[in-house]
Amino acid sequence: MWVAYLWWALLVASVIASMAGDPVTVCTVAQPCHPDAGFPMVVALVGIAAVAFWWAPVAALLAGLAYAVLSVLFDPSIPGQLVGVAVGAASLGVLAILRALRVKQAQFADTAAEADLGADALKVRETRRVRPRGWAAAAAPAIGIAGLLLVAGSLIGYQNQTSAEQAHVDRAQQVQAHVATHADGDYRQVFVVENGPQAGERVPIEVTEELDLGSERVLLLDPQDPSWVRLTSEPQGYTNWFGWATLGGFAAAWSAGHLLSRTRAARQDDPPVLHRVRAMGDGRAELTLAGSTEPIATVWLGTGGASALAGGGRVPALVAGPVADGGWVSITTEAGSLPVVGPLRAMHRWRELGIGTDALGTRAAATLDRTRGAGAALRPIFFVAFGCFLLWFSLGQIGPTWNAARGLGAPGSFTVMTEDCSGKGPCHHYGNFASNDGRHSFNDVEIVGDSADVGSSIRALYEGNGETPDTVFAPRWKGFIENGFYVAIGLGFVLEPLGRSLGAFLLRRRPPSGRHSRGGW
Repeated sequence: MWVAYLWWALLVASVIASMAGDPVTVCTVAQPCHPDAGFPMVVALVGIAAVAFWWAPVAALLAGLAYAVLSVLFDPSIPGQLVGVAVGAASLGVLAILRALRVKQAQFADTAAEADLGADALKVRETRRVRPRGWAAAAAPAIGIAGLLLVAGSLIGYQNQTSAEQAHVDRAQQVQAHVATHADGDYRQVFVVENGPQAGERVPIEVTEELDLGSERVLLLDPQDPSWVRLTSEPQGYTNWFGWATLGGFAAAWSAGHLLSRTRAARQDDPPVLHRVRAMGDGRAELTLAGSTEPIATVWLGTGGASALAGGGRVPALVAGPVADGGWVSITTEAGSLPVVGPLRAMHRWRELGIGTDALGTRAAATLDRTRGAGAALRPIFFVAFGCFLLWFSLGQIGPTWNAARGLGAPGSFTVMTEDCSGKGPCHHYGNFASNDGRHSFNDVEIVGDSADVGSSIRALYEGNGETPDTVFAPRWKGFIENGFYVAIGLGFVLEPLGRSLGAFLLRRRPPSGRHSRGGW
């Protein structure tokens, strides 16, 4: 269990070292700072390496290895490159250790299985191939298809936005301007144009680093599109598409590996070993070693629910392939082949295997079992509580953010009275709002989606029916997408444990069917 925490600590340390060691880069008109195409890919790989480690350690370690390669090749920070070497070495080392442990598990399982009964103990009358069905069988192909679509959409989006940006740059004119405000929540600063047809206008621009107030800059203005403006020293780039493409490509690669492993397991020609298997009502099967009453591993069956063996107890089964955590196997019972659609997942009941029979080992195993039991009980509670928090945080803003994105609401003017930059992150701007029709007037409210200097007035929308609000919104604010994302994540956290509980309840109430409902063969 502690390996996962060490892995996460290493990833966090590598990110901190890379950020702390970044050299100071001066962007000029003669040598502009171009966007870093590797950064979004690194973000995607670090996210995969951190999130997937608990459920799919091999995929997470491969993502960590790819992240290490990008860090060594493209990180401008020397500490970042060194820590990248450490992450790569750790990834390769843990992959080798994991492989060795799985080989040991497979050897132990084969030795402890009921091999002394021989293959003649199980007379397979039927070897028909069962087509996997159900959500477990469809999950991997669906993830692969979604990944390929994400890659294609990312490449198309990058090409379209880059072409449109280049067309703006080709038409743009250079003008002088000075910085008039600090960076707001979207890391934008307001610039005042000093010459040209738009002299005196205030234009907001997103910056990579906050610029000093009053400093002189050269801007690019498109005469055909007054809303388009860029810093000449920091031309805009849409490299975020590379991050999405990396995420989609990794999902497609994982799906392909998953399906390839399943196909290889279905065609296993290794000598099978006689184990005992019990099909459960939720679509999984449990494997039990000889001389043990507790299962040591589970595997998903693509049956879409209770299989024909459910309710029949533990039955003999010929298992071909490594019976180890993460191993792919094929399982054949007297009723025929079982449609295995996922790798084995060890249940770590090592006391039942006779390992660590001394007092210290027994206490350690008991502590491990209690820890896992407590974790299994607390997991749904944490999921529901965290999901409810996200829903509470986001549902109240769904209506206002949707209206603001569509430009609906009572239009008015917001005058900035105070600026709060005391906390971490962007500054918050508070002031007074007055609608254009004179019906609504509020003091000490916050503007969301825009900012300005203290004493300046900007356009804003009031979303409400007369009650005193806490916030007003900038017209065409795009926070609805972000808010919808939080709602989706909150619903996922809430529905996941509820769906498990409901599925288990319904399957328990469903009586076993078929001749195996009478038990035995």
